[in-house]
Amino acid sequence: MKGLIDPDRSGRGFFHLGLLLISLPITAVTVLAALALKMDTVFTLGAALLPFILLQTGALLTASGTIAGHSLVQMSYGTLKLLQKPLRIPLHVPERMVVLLNNKRVLSSAGGMYAADRTLVLLPHCLQDHTCSHRLTFEPDSCERCGKCPIGDLLDIRDRYGVHFSISTGGTSARRTVKDLKPELIVAVACPVDLSLGILDVHPITTIGILNEWRHGACFDTWVDTAEVDKVLKNLLQ
Repeated sequence: MKGLIDPDRSGRGFFHLGLLLISLPITAVTVLAALALKMDTVFTLGAALLPFILLQTGALLTASGTIAGHSLVQMSYGTLKLLQKPLRIPLHVPERMVVLLNNKRVLSSAGGMYAADRTLVLLPHCLQDHTCSHRLTFEPDSCERCGKCPIGDLLDIRDRYGVHFSISTGGTSARRTVKDLKPELIVAVACPVDLSLGILDVHPITTIGILNEWRHGACFDTWVDTAEVDKVLKNLLQ
């Protein structure tokens, strides 16, 4: 699906990079220990390569969707964030990596599995036009569907599929909604930071992340391709 799976595999490449960076200090300690114990060269070489082989094999299985690999994604993400400035990794690359790997796994294996009444469409309040006089975070149905923001079209999608629908003011609000509803599937729209942290936070709940568009800068009158939300629901719901 457009925008939901990384077309150039950059997300997968950074995933492998993060795990490679983790394996380096482990390998160094292993080699030093082997040398201190005067192990033979073959054993030392095997011990040095083992962390790299295990982590990269896990990365391949995760990227292919064979395993969930949640812990590996967390490890890679944490390493990339820690070394982002020294390695000059572009802004939001680690976050996009988490979203893209997650979406690929879910979309490749979960077609038609979820019930509408156990599905939550979770949106950020910045999708609402700033000139709107209604408090849609509390009363989404007070939306007049004027077309100035995508909320009206998203409400139409909600009505068509019969899913739960919530507009959150932030991470705390979103977590409260998830805790109260206990959904089996979350279709979340947000910025890269909120999406990646949310996906990692709500595991093992199945989540699909759709990045919003910053037409006027971050967190202000943002937009989302509502057709993508519709396609996801059509693909994943029973």
